Amino acid sequence: MNTLELFQFPDFKGSSVSIKKDTADLATVGFLEKAESLKITGEPWFVFSGTNYGGKFGVFKEGNYNSLPGYEKTISSVRHVKGGLHNPTITLYEGLSYGGESINLERPTDTLRPYKFDNKVSSHKYVSGAWILYEGEFYTGNQIVTLAGDEIPDYRKIGWNNKVSSLKPVLAYEVYK
Repeated sequence: MNTLELFQFPDFKGSSVSIKKDTADLATVGFLEKAESLKITGEPWFVFSGTNYGGKFGVFKEGNYNSLPGYEKTISSVRHVKGGLHNPTITLYEGLSYGGESINLERPTDTLRPYKFDNKVSSHKYVSGAWILYEGEFYTGNQIVTLAGDEIPDYRKIGWNNKVSSLKPVLAYEVYK
């Protein structure tokens, strides 16, 4: 069972909530911006400082975290990484609804220029692990995260059409801003 347990205070003290599925707004479980420690059983979880999986984000693998440097009282939404962070893959498409040319990636790509895909991505699917997509080359500029199972047929709906220039798979314990 994949479970994220959030605690109100450091060292697993105070009130707590157990979460078993993606939660876009922790206010729905009465724990918006309250967590100061957490426990994870099973596969990794992402935590976000904003609701709807926005803002600063980080990923934690199975374990007990008696404090959350950089995330104390800021966690507002959470997502589970189905299948874990192993063997990351993603398929990017030039066209909307998975049309046109495509490219399969399994490793960090600091620029999509050699693939002739720089600023041409309009959809993606077949994601395993977790990936961060960047507007700029060499992992710069605005970013979004996508997790195993995510399929986005139309980047226009998320304001990202023809913007991706670099991307990399996520490693546990990293904090992203």
